Amino acid sequence: MPDLAAAVPFVIALVAAVVVALVIVLVVRAAGRSPRARSAADEAVAGAAEALRRLDDAVEELDVAFESVDALDAPDAPTELRRGRSAVHRARDRGFIDLDALDDRSAVPARRRDQARRVGEELDASRARVDALGERLDEWAAAGRSPSALRDAARARRDAILSATGDPEPLLAALRQRFDASDWIDAQRAADAAAAALSDADEALRDAETDPSPAVLRRATAALRRAERHGRAVEDAHRIALQAADNAEEELAAARDELDAALAIAVARPADCAPSAEETLRAALEELDAAAAAAVRRPREAIATVARVRETRDHALGTAVNARQRLEAARAALPGTLACARAAVAAAEARDDAPPIADRRRLARARHELAAARAATDAAEALANARAAWHAVPAARG
Repeated sequence: MPDLAAAVPFVIALVAAVVVALVIVLVVRAAGRSPRARSAADEAVAGAAEALRRLDDAVEELDVAFESVDALDAPDAPTELRRGRSAVHRARDRGFIDLDALDDRSAVPARRRDQARRVGEELDASRARVDALGERLDEWAAAGRSPSALRDAARARRDAILSATGDPEPLLAALRQRFDASDWIDAQRAADAAAAALSDADEALRDAETDPSPAVLRRATAALRRAERHGRAVEDAHRIALQAADNAEEELAAARDELDAALAIAVARPADCAPSAEETLRAALEELDAAAAAAVRRPREAIATVARVRETRDHALGTAVNARQRLEAARAALPGTLACARAAVAAAEARDDAPPIADRRRLARARHELAAARAATDAAEALANARAAWHAVPAARG
């Protein structure tokens, strides 16, 4: 008994120590999930996003610098420059992926904050490498490139761009004649942007007559890159509109049959469908009918409506269809949804010359999902990727 009595204080002290340690753990954990911790994590993520924007801008400026000194595909460009440029491109692309991972707000805020800070530091380190690479490029160009020859090369690129893109007015006139503004506004915006960029390039090339400095040549090169990008966007918008016109009638008819069949299932088996499936499908039919009535003048909107109502149909039916039926539906919906995704990505790429980082991230996700859709061998998986790409960057209309 004396031994037991002597052990009691020790046991009490041990229990008290365990309780104190548990309280400390709970307090630390609570602090790590507190509103202040969440705010700190959000601030760190915003800092990482800003670091990504700086790196993305720096990589774009580096590409302009490479092109302005004719070093993109030049056989005499040092291997270290080409490899360095490829490395910073990979770092920039990885930055978009790393930042997307930080969007998970269910993670422990303190851990999310630390990860965001690490990502931001890595992005800043990559930007420093871009700066060093640019300095090395300048040194190489100063030793091996003639300013007058580079000015002549820029002029040649201008002529090549004009020859490749041609006059956009005939394409625009054809679109305006056949379709409403909603179906050619993307092409018009791109044509206006291309004309403005070409004007900027011409001004820079005129300045280069008396001042063929690296800064002036880079200004001309950046403008020419914009003109080329927007010129391609005109052609893309023209092609997309004509393809939509060719396919709209058939797609609308097929979607109508699919919605009729889906409505029959929803009426017969409401318990297997999503809540209010019948009402949802009837509303989709009305939307489809409205698109069909305007399809001759608005075929792009008709194709987009078909893609939307098919997605609505899939959500409404839920488990009321079997695996084979879902696969058949995916195969039918995939071509039109891919067309919508491609159109949305093309419009987003042409929309702004220096978009905010949030828009750049959405475009990067859309490109990733679109590439996954094209590579997928399963129709359902490809359709999910195509829908994700489409919803990431909805095309600006009107």
